[in-house]
This record gives sequence, C-alpha cells and structure tokens, in this order.
Amino acid sequence: MAIILVLTTTDKKSIAKKITKSLLDQKLIACASIIPMESSYWWKGKIVNAKEFQVILKTKKENFEKVEKLIKKLHTYDLPEIISINVEKAGKDYIKWLETEIG
Repeated sequence: MAIILVLTTTDKKSIAKKITKSLLDQKLIACASIIPMESSYWWKGKIVNAKEFQVILKTKKENFEKVEKLIKKLHTYDLPEIISINVEKAGKDYIKWLETEIG
C-alpha cells in the first residue's frame, strides 16, 4: 500500500477538528495530527503573518481525491493548502495498522 501524508492549514482549531473528524468517520484517514504554528505567506499582493493550525493526515494514496474533496467542502479558506507527500518508508506494523483502519 502506498501511504501519503496530506497537509492542510486553517486559522481555526475547530475547523481542523471538523475536517479530521469527518475524514475519520468516513474511514478516509487512519489518523491526524493538529499542530499550532505561525505562518507567513503572500496573499493578494501582501505578506500575511498568521497563527494557523497545520493538519497532517495519514492515509493511502488512492484516497487523495476523496480527502481533497472533503477538505474543500469543510474548509473556510478561499484557497486551502492541500498537499500530498509520498511516504517512502514506514514500519511494517504501522502499515499493517493503517491498512486495518482504512482498508
């Protein structure tokens, strides 16, 4: 199974939790981490400094489109970050657990 990490950010912890819960309820992810952070980025011609929450979602590659669709549906940003990173290696026990949780 090809494992990916899907990253997104949001300015509200409640939105991060809502996205996470919905994805878990639909068995599209095995787990998620929500990390508070500070971000700096260009938006509409200006540099923005913001407090955000990084959401790291662990899933299988074939779930990406469904995960992306649900994030877009629940997110409050006009243009949410939705990035997939391939996991090159993972422990056999972790892979087995992930397969058990999301199929």
